Amino acid sequence: MSLRCWSIRIAIATAASIAAPLTLAAASCDTPDPCAARACRLDAEIARAKAKGNTKALTRLERERAGMSHCSDDGLKQKRKVALEQAQQRIDKREAELKRVEATGNAGKTKKAQRNLESARKAYAEIEKTPL
Repeated sequence: MSLRCWSIRIAIATAASIAAPLTLAAASCDTPDPCAARACRLDAEIARAKAKGNTKALTRLERERAGMSHCSDDGLKQKRKVALEQAQQRIDKREAELKRVEATGNAGKTKKAQRNLESARKAYAEIEKTPL
């Protein structure tokens, strides 16, 4: 076998050995306890960041994981509620902006306002579908 063939086999084996634990970690995070599930997801993200060598993300994730000692289900629910309220306020603001711009008749500004509104709606949907 050539050197190139061996290096490809090694790369595939390495990728498989890294991906397997990450897949198992992500699959085992289905717990009814929101704090435990969040901690599990953070652990999986930390493992991915380590595997990729992403030091900035690793630092941020480890700091967030350390703060999980103060986690409570009520606190997570409250944070999510506040985030949803803020996202809804952004949607309301963007809708008002769109109405104002439509009244001027400027097509370019109208398209931009529509994109901004769609972006705000997507952000709301992301928050809504994210588990506690």
